[in-house]
Amino acid sequence: MQILVVEDEALVAQDIEATLRSAGVEVYAAAGTDEALSLAERTEFDLALLDVRLGYGESGLMLAEMLLDRHAVPSLLLTGMGELPDHIGAFALGVLAKPFTPGDLVSAVQAVRAALTGGPVPAGPAGLTLFTERVTAGRG
Repeated sequence: MQILVVEDEALVAQDIEATLRSAGVEVYAAAGTDEALSLAERTEFDLALLDVRLGYGESGLMLAEMLLDRHAVPSLLLTGMGELPDHIGAFALGVLAKPFTPGDLVSAVQAVRAALTGGPVPAGPAGLTLFTERVTAGRG
């Protein structure tokens, strides 16, 4: 599985990358929208993990829409925000609430992988919300 991680906080990004690599995932990292879109031009990603609030006024929500529309890359949003737009399921597979543990992250990715491949979706961590209707409709 190839995952694009877009997180503007370097230490958080390093922790996410290390956790996913130790779980056998191939990880590519970007600090912002332009870098993420450039990587998506060259690499076929299975999933993008996107921080909802990126630096310099960039939005992970907007990036999720662009990755889906331009490159058919589904996204799992990472956020500490309590409220998100109601229509988020139209362009994201789900949301993982911050803070999360390395185990939560791996469990969330496993749940998303299962949903994408049409298998039974294991119970994810308490902070994970999946939009299963988006997953099944988008991968038809």
